[in-house]
Amino acid sequence: MAKKRFAFWAMFTWPVIFLPLIFIKVWGDRIFGAEWNARHGETFITIYGITGALLVAALVLGGTLGPMLSFFGGGPTERRIRASGRPARATIIAVGENAGGGVVTVNDQPYLNLVLRVEDGMRAAYETSVDAIIPRTAVPQFQPGAVVPVKVDPKDPKRVVLEY
Repeated sequence: MAKKRFAFWAMFTWPVIFLPLIFIKVWGDRIFGAEWNARHGETFITIYGITGALLVAALVLGGTLGPMLSFFGGGPTERRIRASGRPARATIIAVGENAGGGVVTVNDQPYLNLVLRVEDGMRAAYETSVDAIIPRTAVPQFQPGAVVPVKVDPKDPKRVVLEY
């Protein structure tokens, strides 16, 4: 499973890393001048170019990593909660933009923040919020007042994962 995810990410990451390097190699003479490029071009490409390209890749991928992990089965914490979490019921109190702000869609599926009132039978009902990618066809089911099944993290009850 991890190899498939790496292959998926590598497919989108290699252009972000290598296109700036190719750009510098091809356009270095025109941008910096032939003399500068002859003295510093190789050093620039190998050290600064790769470092800069990795930084750009980290910034680009870092902003989309949360929604993408949620869309492709979640990160390790989400998988742990799904495997060992306590089942509970949650009432949706509010639906809004994700916690990062703004309207985000992943593969045309909305990435929303749900404010939930969780009743797990272990303690009094409490409120928490969760960001989740909701299938567009299921959005009508995720309206205030609707009851949805969740799994509660045994380590931190504020962390919940939707079970839909």
